[in-house]
Amino acid sequence: MRFARPALVTLLGLFITVQFVPWTAARDNPSSTATISGPPEVVAILRQACFDCHSNETHWPLYAYVAPMSWLVTADVAGARSRLNFSAWDDLRPGFRKRFTRKIVERIENGEMPLWQYRTLHPGAEISPRQLETLRAWRDELNPPAE
Repeated sequence: MRFARPALVTLLGLFITVQFVPWTAARDNPSSTATISGPPEVVAILRQACFDCHSNETHWPLYAYVAPMSWLVTADVAGARSRLNFSAWDDLRPGFRKRFTRKIVERIENGEMPLWQYRTLHPGAEISPRQLETLRAWRDELNPPAE
């Protein structure tokens, strides 16, 4: 018990100190060049579950401004945007869009997306079976079987 107070003061001091550590990843929303177009129900699902990380329309919650959580959030968003950014979707060649639709559905089916830590803090981002069927239909529409 005699070490509890000094340890608490040290942790508090460390927490305050890390707030001043500069972080290079920006918490910004660059302008969109060509946001995704598609069936309204598909766009609604993607907005609900994917856009916070995979677009330039991120809603930055309060914890995205408090270290060390801010470091994780900004790194996740920067990484997600670099892999797939729905704000530049219509700039992609049709072949890439087809490939990405297959990958999107595959990652959701495998439970890889949305990330578990994001789903934990944003339960509304969970994809329902009905929504997954809607995304599968969209994938199949863009990727018809070879004739």
